[in-house]
Amino acid sequence: MSKIAAVRFASPLPQLDREYDYLIVEGMSLEVGSLVEVPFGSGKKAKSGVVVELKEDSSHKGELGSITQVLSIHPQTSAKILELCKQVAQRQASTVGEILAAALPKRFVRVEKNISPLAKLESAVSTGVSELAEALLKAKRVHYTPQLIASSDDVPSWALDFANAAKRELQAGKSSLVVLPDYREVRHFELALEHLGLSEFSLKHVSTDNGSARYGNHLLAQISCAINYGTRTACFSAIKDLALIMLWDDGDESHIEQSSPYWNSRDVLLQRQQVEDTHLVIASHSPSAESLRLIDLNYLVALRAKGTKPLVRITDSFTRLDDETFALVSKCLSDGKPVLVQIANLGWASAIACSSCKELRKCPSCQSGIWIDPSGMYRCRNCKQSALLPLCTCGGANTRPIRIGASAIADQFRRSFPNTTILESNGDNPLLSTTASGVLVVATPGAEPDVVGGYDLIVIADAAQMIGAPRLRALEKAVGSWANAISLASKQSLVIFVGLSGVIADQIKDLDFEAIVGGDFQDRLSLGLPPSTRLASVISSNLADFNLLREGLEKSAMLDRLRFLPSADKFCLVLDYQYSDGAELANLLRSLTNLLTAQSKHKRPGERVYRINMDDSKVI
Repeated sequence: MSKIAAVRFASPLPQLDREYDYLIVEGMSLEVGSLVEVPFGSGKKAKSGVVVELKEDSSHKGELGSITQVLSIHPQTSAKILELCKQVAQRQASTVGEILAAALPKRFVRVEKNISPLAKLESAVSTGVSELAEALLKAKRVHYTPQLIASSDDVPSWALDFANAAKRELQAGKSSLVVLPDYREVRHFELALEHLGLSEFSLKHVSTDNGSARYGNHLLAQISCAINYGTRTACFSAIKDLALIMLWDDGDESHIEQSSPYWNSRDVLLQRQQVEDTHLVIASHSPSAESLRLIDLNYLVALRAKGTKPLVRITDSFTRLDDETFALVSKCLSDGKPVLVQIANLGWASAIACSSCKELRKCPSCQSGIWIDPSGMYRCRNCKQSALLPLCTCGGANTRPIRIGASAIADQFRRSFPNTTILESNGDNPLLSTTASGVLVVATPGAEPDVVGGYDLIVIADAAQMIGAPRLRALEKAVGSWANAISLASKQSLVIFVGLSGVIADQIKDLDFEAIVGGDFQDRLSLGLPPSTRLASVISSNLADFNLLREGLEKSAMLDRLRFLPSADKFCLVLDYQYSDGAELANLLRSLTNLLTAQSKHKRPGERVYRINMDDSKVI
């Protein structure tokens, strides 16, 4: 029997980023993943931690303390998830404790008293094997492009494909994990589970659930073979006999953790697939550039489902609704058919100018652009301040919109069609679905609600504006949002793209999203831009510490392998580097920032001097 337990704490503090050895009291029953209470520090204050290893000897030279008690008979995680936490921390220049904090939900003692395994799905219960499930018999890692338009039952094709593949594993006595970008896609997958009668064999892992439900499913996943699904934190759920991992829409920014250490679901699951030796599916209607890179490297096998596509009309007019398009909208509504109009920006105006001198109005605090939000308030795009707008430099007080947003468009439609139900859906106030007939929905990208039977007309009103945005991933993001909106179409739908011309217009006629993103991907490769390389950003809380960090990097042995890129933020350091240098750079940044933080003369109490993002998608 092991005599010593190595314990880690779920803490982001770098000084706690190590394993602490404790003696196991005779007769104490524990395992890797057990939650224990130990004495810590000079005051021997009680602290809870997770057992990460059981061993016979310790390298610690002093006297070891003893574990005070085992807090739960249920392990909180598994050895494989602990290994995953180490790998993710290494890749993200973070601490294991910081990753562990994301992996472990809050414990609820009362939940532990009523835990019992889920029922088993009988292998005799079977339907046809899906194309995706068949492909997984031949390939370990697959990139899957599902049928764009749902074939029946108002359940997205990808969700049914995922559920069928998970069902096959469950019938074989294995578990699966499905990671989804947001609540909308969670709902879609739940509809597929209900359709196939799999709800009772499934476990949901989402941070928005109440604590006891989340903790209960966390424990059940370790004792029951099940279909596990959830949003990005589900990447770290410990799961019994995991055989299949599936990720939907990896290009969606909801898959990126918005606080340190900024990990991405795709990168974590690629690491997890190797740690647990499972099958892996990355799927989307339109591929991300990172997925195309993995296909190009033959790391992912491309699989494309066949299916019908809606008719497409292209207009090179920059008027959102030309006469013909307006007439089509009017005809659909008079026939009681649903219409979707996608608008790039929410609010009443995406930018404003002085009515007198035409000068573009900017935030008085940070000089970023001003827009008018859905409530009608002036708001800064950068610092988010909402206040009274001061007079223009010319003395003028009145403003006019440069380009109106979704709220203004919806208001115009209400005046044009007073007897029609006009709905607005955006990221601040999203609609999940509507059952109204003859409804006109104005939605921003990603907020398009489902409608029974699908939309008969879809207008992508800001196509040219979306691909022309001054961001590296503008085209990729635009095409992804178009594809997801079009997936809500009916079988007889017409899709209108406004303002497109040239090669992209020719490609979009066939809804060839892969060709469009693929061309953009090849252009980036030729310029040495991500995803051919990685971009790291380090933000400092003050200029003095920022300069010390830059000096430290310039003195490092890695200098000739790093490229410093300009940044709009004077406290932000941007580094372009090769994938092969990722581990070395992460180690360098972690050690350098820890050292400089300890030596900082400008640090305020509780302040984080440096924030490291090893894959910053927004710096260029």
